[in-house]
Amino acid sequence: MRTLLSSLRRLWATDMALTALLIFLLVHIFLLYPLGQMGTVRLVTTLFFSAILITGAMAATRNRVFRGFVFLWSVLTLAIFEIRHLFPYEVLLFVKNGLSLFFLVLLTLLILGQAFREGPTTSHRITGAVAVYLLLGLIWSLAYHLVALAIPGAFSLQDPFALGDKETLHSHFFYFSFVTLTTLGYGDIVAVHPMARMLVILEGVTGQLFPVILISRLVSLHVQSKQKS
Repeated sequence: MRTLLSSLRRLWATDMALTALLIFLLVHIFLLYPLGQMGTVRLVTTLFFSAILITGAMAATRNRVFRGFVFLWSVLTLAIFEIRHLFPYEVLLFVKNGLSLFFLVLLTLLILGQAFREGPTTSHRITGAVAVYLLLGLIWSLAYHLVALAIPGAFSLQDPFALGDKETLHSHFFYFSFVTLTTLGYGDIVAVHPMARMLVILEGVTGQLFPVILISRLVSLHVQSKQKS
């Protein structure tokens, strides 16, 4: 186990790990997640999502306390997933999404530190920044789901059956989050409550500002690298 963590830490110390993370996210978002909504491979989707967070978070830090929190999160997530099959309480789904949101934000900050640290601009850093962009979409999808669970009627959906199943409701916000992040705005899902509208505005602004900040930072790193060489 110690050898594995040491190897993962060395991997995450290189820019190649950022490309690996992007590949994991693309598989999760465009392959496993749609299949998971069918109910046949939902456990596989949950395990893969957990593997992304655990691998990235545990390998990117040497803090034992933080590792303990990551391990506790993985145990709680899998436990809640199994308990919800026996006791489908809405509060369990709320706790599960809250834990996922917390560690997604933490992982995004870690990846930003990897992509924007001092050094030459490489293709791996660019793919790492793209991974951060995808993580932002996942973060807001969970935030929307939490708001919908806490405030019924916070969103207006054209699908009349979407509000019936609280589990599959997240798939609608998954789609809505990326539509908002890219500022497409089809209008099939509308934020009604002020809290929901605030989140939508914040994600739209982030979707516009992040590429600008990304390009500026990468150009700055490239110029600094040229000057040093």
